[in-house]
Amino acid sequence: MSDGDHQARASAGGNAPKQQNERERLIGLMGNEKHQPDRAVFTRTVDGTLLSYQLGIVEFDDQGVCQARSQMDAIADQLARFGDDDAIIIVFVHGWKHDARDDDGNLVDFSKVLEKAVIREAEVAQKNARLARPVFGLFVGWRGLTLYSRHLVLEEINLSQVTFWDRQAAGLRVAVGSIRELLGRLRQYRNQKPPGKRLLVIVGHSFGGMIIYSAVAQSLIEAAATPPGAISTSFADLVLLVNPAIEAARYLPVHELVKLRDLAARAEDAQHPVFICVTSSNDWATGFAFPAGNLYRLATERWKNVKERQAMINTIGHISWMKTHDLIAVGEAGTERPALTPSADTQGVGPFWVVRASPDVINGHSDIFRPVFLEFLAERIGLHVERA
Repeated sequence: MSDGDHQARASAGGNAPKQQNERERLIGLMGNEKHQPDRAVFTRTVDGTLLSYQLGIVEFDDQGVCQARSQMDAIADQLARFGDDDAIIIVFVHGWKHDARDDDGNLVDFSKVLEKAVIREAEVAQKNARLARPVFGLFVGWRGLTLYSRHLVLEEINLSQVTFWDRQAAGLRVAVGSIRELLGRLRQYRNQKPPGKRLLVIVGHSFGGMIIYSAVAQSLIEAAATPPGAISTSFADLVLLVNPAIEAARYLPVHELVKLRDLAARAEDAQHPVFICVTSSNDWATGFAFPAGNLYRLATERWKNVKERQAMINTIGHISWMKTHDLIAVGEAGTERPALTPSADTQGVGPFWVVRASPDVINGHSDIFRPVFLEFLAERIGLHVERA
């Protein structure tokens, strides 16, 4: 199959009917195989415009190894083709119950994010009388679901729910696998130019958030340790975790540095955030299932204080004393816009944000691509775009 055939298949969702039929069975197992071509880099156009972007897909197996080495090579080749051009790179790592099939909801919605980024970059470039930078989106796929069933009674009651803990373990293996090579290649490309020229944004949802945090945690700690008054440099221009399924204890070192170093002093630099964790207030998976599955740790591990105990079993977004902002939707239905409110005790929180989102922004665990949240994401990315 030629690259053109691959492009056409991706644009039309060529194997989507087959994929949908597989899930029409009452119960089934999801295989540990790739769902995309060996060289999955496609050109997509924005409807009604002459604008276009590149979409690359890389898949990893249950051990964190590339499903096809050629997929990684295709990404490297695309970076090389950019040459001296300064690209905007947006990475999305999906979470629980998702994979890299053409008809996967996360893959479809990620394309909408890329369209917004292309349009925003074109507008800013025209305003500043410069050439628009190319946009390169990278969708990272892994086996986010092993067992599925059609809804038997309620959406929350089906056999796929029991895969939560199994997929958590798989996600940890992915985090220490070949994805580190992918992120390393992207960071190397970004760092070849002065800050702001080449933009790297990394987004992870659910266990995808856990994967990303695990892969870049040391870089975030180093950024948080930057002396007050200095600009924090991080692995990427922005690391965004959405409903991340990761215990708050993993974030404690960063949280403590944020407090100890008094990052309020950095607010004078008007630095945009380098890390944002957004969690929906009604996220059942991370608010209930995650701590329930970690209760055993209270019997097998020890802690020094109540905060440490809370951080052991709860996710970052469900710890009230870690929260820095609230995110709500304002305006009438259909025209809502995101509104960010700093918490009363976190003036000048600096470039590390922990945000609690209302259900009208993110509804539950998986409904993360609502228009109002996409607008929030576009605004965050747009601030970095306008900085260039």
